[in-house]
Amino acid sequence: MEPIPPERRVIRLFPDHGHPWPLWENSTPTWEVGYTTSPDMYGLSAELTEDLSGWYAFWLQHRDPFEGGDAEENRARWFRDRDRIAGRLREEVAAFADVILE
Repeated sequence: MEPIPPERRVIRLFPDHGHPWPLWENSTPTWEVGYTTSPDMYGLSAELTEDLSGWYAFWLQHRDPFEGGDAEENRARWFRDRDRIAGRLREEVAAFADVILE
């Protein structure tokens, strides 16, 4: 049986240690994507892929898993960038997926 994607996929956007892309998606009984995903799985543009990579790198540099974030201005920048990236991601996957922030 060929895998059948759900009518609307749900891409979860959040960084986490150990996975270089802040993109996640739950599998369904008919659609096995794994849990961790990458820009190429969604056909994202090179520009958005680069921005996702930079956003994740910024998070790694300014977020300690035990102490939390460093300066408040870095936290504010990270959230601004997240919102901008989420908007662009929503545009690029609008035909087949929804994006949620976590």
